Amino acid sequence: MDKRLLEQVQQALQAQQDTIKRQEQMLDDQQQYMRQMLDEKDQDIAELTASLNKLAKTKTQELERLPTLFKQLQASMIEQTSVFNGWVKHRKNHATTQATLISELVALGNVQMQLVAQLKTYQSTITPPDYLESDTTQLESDTVKLEGELSELVSIQVKIEASQKKITGSQTEIQTELKELSTLLDKSERR
Repeated sequence: MDKRLLEQVQQALQAQQDTIKRQEQMLDDQQQYMRQMLDEKDQDIAELTASLNKLAKTKTQELERLPTLFKQLQASMIEQTSVFNGWVKHRKNHATTQATLISELVALGNVQMQLVAQLKTYQSTITPPDYLESDTTQLESDTVKLEGELSELVSIQVKIEASQKKITGSQTEIQTELKELSTLLDKSERR
């Protein structure tokens, strides 16, 4: 009877040891799993931190380049405006020269018409030779042709003045855009 009881006690102790070993194995497995999960989480955090740092560096570089790009754009617009102003000035001088030339041609035409009238008056007092009559007819024809050319020049001058007004309007718009760009650049530098 004592021997059987002793065997039962030994079996119970053995079962208890087996249970303890299984529990220890389960604890070891659980700890290993937790370590693996923590390692993976640390790796994910490290990768995320590296990505955020890279993104922040890229954004910082872009922000640092922004004032430089604004200055380059402003310099380009100033240069283009300067060239445009020079061209406008040249066109204005050209238009002024043409207007002066047209005025002088009109005055010349008036003098020629007066001369023709005087020649007709003179011709009416004398009997002109054939060649003089022919020259007078040619002069009248040239005067009519000159009047037509003068009318065409006046029409061209009107077109030039209209174009000049459009150019001046465009120049004003460009100067306005340049001022707005300068304002934006000042705000960007203050930030």
